[in-house]
Amino acid sequence: MELSIIANYLLQDNNHRVVRNLEDVSGFLSAAGFKHVDYTSDFISDNYIEKAEKDRETLEKCGINVEQTHAPFNRYQQFDENMFFTYFGRVFEISKILNAKYVVVHADEYKTRDKYDEKEILDFTCKYLNPFVEYAAKNGMTVAVENVFEDNSYRYSIIDGKSRFTSRVEELLAVIEKFNTPNVACCWDFGHAKCAYGKDGMIDALKQVGKYVVCTHVHDNYFDKDLHLVPFLGDTDWKENMSVLNRAGYKGKLSFEFAYGDLPMKLLPTWLNYVYETGKTLVEYFDNN
Repeated sequence: MELSIIANYLLQDNNHRVVRNLEDVSGFLSAAGFKHVDYTSDFISDNYIEKAEKDRETLEKCGINVEQTHAPFNRYQQFDENMFFTYFGRVFEISKILNAKYVVVHADEYKTRDKYDEKEILDFTCKYLNPFVEYAAKNGMTVAVENVFEDNSYRYSIIDGKSRFTSRVEELLAVIEKFNTPNVACCWDFGHAKCAYGKDGMIDALKQVGKYVVCTHVHDNYFDKDLHLVPFLGDTDWKENMSVLNRAGYKGKLSFEFAYGDLPMKLLPTWLNYVYETGKTLVEYFDNN
């Protein structure tokens, strides 16, 4: 099993301002041993196509390929409503240019108001995802639906404790199985799973979804907070999780997804070496289950 890491995290500071260029970051990643990344290039600018082509060339020069990308999500209303699905579609175009295998999506765009009707939400979700699934299938990519968790966002009505679709295993499975195609699978986010199901419950959840998992988001946490920590800095049972992933027949990468913090440039090489060694330990757990 090989390792991957989200490159966007290394380009930005805590305020999502670009503070490093991709060429420098690619060099650091390559030196640490990473040959694969989770990377989504700029989808906001009008010249997003040209930027994606340039980014692919930059990564290729360092011997790095894009394993997966991540489509935008608008639960927290970062994007103009009229532009959101335009940006969503652009990421699929970008993913094709970057030669990504997987486009990770959140299937939680339904806005709860006065009811939580799972069938209605499932129909809504599959309807908006369908054209992107078709595009992915035509271009050799897979749409990987990510497991999420109830975040009690004030922007949505909470009905019977629910406002966020695919926070529950049965909802995640419903989306994947309704499409019933190899081009729709799962990106298993370990940190989200722990927030949603707890340290023990996440094991059972992974057992249920395991056969559909094609890519991952690997990070740790504690106190049920989505902290995006390096594994072993939280209290996730990594030995058991890796064992379950192995028994499910997983063939993909372990892809680190970090989201918080602002590492000084001089610390990047040491930190990336540490993260890579952490990944090798997880691979040992996977191999020796």
